[in-house]
Amino acid sequence: MAYEFLDHTADLRFRASGGTLQEALVESAKALTEAIAGDSRIEPKVERKFTVTIHLAELLVHDFLQELIFLFSTEQLLFSEFDLTLREAMGYRLTVKARGEPYDEKRHKLVKEVKAVTYHDMKVRKEEGGWVIEVVCDT
Repeated sequence: MAYEFLDHTADLRFRASGGTLQEALVESAKALTEAIAGDSRIEPKVERKFTVTIHLAELLVHDFLQELIFLFSTEQLLFSEFDLTLREAMGYRLTVKARGEPYDEKRHKLVKEVKAVTYHDMKVRKEEGGWVIEVVCDT
């Protein structure tokens, strides 16, 4: 697991890492899913595609994770697999294929309601050996 949950007084906070920004984004999506649904087994039955085009890495992280929260809020979709294509040229263009399934109260447990990704204390940085993302979400 390339993510960990960090202490926070009221909300959800986690750190995700990867050798590339793309890998760190996948790990942040996995952390978000675990925060919502714990260790529930999520089958890759449906796919949703979306694209995020933005100029700053912090905005990219925000918009990517916020879209996953939106899909859970509006379609009750939980995701377990993420195929990302990231292009950098005067900003970022992230193409996402997320696979998962609708929430099923008999098979999935809801651990926490995640309402939104915040910019508060968000960190997206390249370090020796890879990228690190730290996010706080409103719960």
